[in-house]
Amino acid sequence: MVFHRKAGQNRGGAGVTFRQHLEHAGLVLAGWLVASLSWRWVVCGSRVIGSLAYRLDPKGRRVCRQNLDAVFGEGMAPAEKDRIAKAGYRSFARTMLELFWSPNLTAGKMDRMFRSEGLGQGRPGGAIYVTTHSSNFEWLGQNVARFLGPGIVVAQRLKNPLLGAGFDRLRGSTGHAIIPQERAIARMLKHLREGGYFCAVVDLNLDPSEASVIIDEFSGLKTCVTQLHAALALHTGAAIIPSECIPLADGTYRMVYHPPLEIAPDASAAEIAQQCWNVLEPGILARPEHWLWSYKHWRFRPSGDGAARYPAYANSATRFDRALLASPSPG
Repeated sequence: MVFHRKAGQNRGGAGVTFRQHLEHAGLVLAGWLVASLSWRWVVCGSRVIGSLAYRLDPKGRRVCRQNLDAVFGEGMAPAEKDRIAKAGYRSFARTMLELFWSPNLTAGKMDRMFRSEGLGQGRPGGAIYVTTHSSNFEWLGQNVARFLGPGIVVAQRLKNPLLGAGFDRLRGSTGHAIIPQERAIARMLKHLREGGYFCAVVDLNLDPSEASVIIDEFSGLKTCVTQLHAALALHTGAAIIPSECIPLADGTYRMVYHPPLEIAPDASAAEIAQQCWNVLEPGILARPEHWLWSYKHWRFRPSGDGAARYPAYANSATRFDRALLASPSPG
């Protein structure tokens, strides 16, 4: 699974503060408590924790409302937007608690809890499974490992290196190999060329100065997202497989792995990233209560015409305008 975080301290113990040790102890304790519960209790508890977080996070609620206004405008009632925002907190709380519960996952439990569609039993010739921050995006990758064997997880740097190591262990609980962020690209290229796979969350907002491309979301909202998956596919010929986790009424998950993208020989990284979004956006619109609305998806807005639709937190920037002018028309 590939995520993006701001770089922090080295992963070693040097320079770790007392507060960081306390944070790590809290993570270990939370992990032990959650792992000791039944999965059903975890699901129930996530509703309480998510609702509490929603009440105690006015800044996050404000971001939710701005995002929902940008996407749905006046076509959705304020009460419905509030319902979706609160449900989004609950969904994310469930995802995080279930990540802590991941060491309990066995093949038998996964077979009972996940209903997989489109995921073959054999290892493909190099594949990149892409998804968004919707429902349990963490377990999409765990489920791939159930059928295709371990993939790779790129180790992440946090300001607290002890926390990063803890999350790495959780994400590798079903056998994924953990590799450091340094020289990760070379390792992923080799891994894909050997027929391996990795999973990536592709809806994070990046700065235009980073290795990003601009795509069109929800019929007119431009944003910078990673081009890593697209660039790796262009260099290796690996398949890109959009994936969705859909919660069901009985508490289980439907894991949908769409057909691999049909990529034109002359496609650019931006066009491939747009293709990925075009497959995944309908699922967000169909089940908006499971997307991460509290995240600032559109930190940049274009100058001049078209800026009014963007959230209030979005800022204009010359580098974004330049990137926008250079980007291809949305596909």
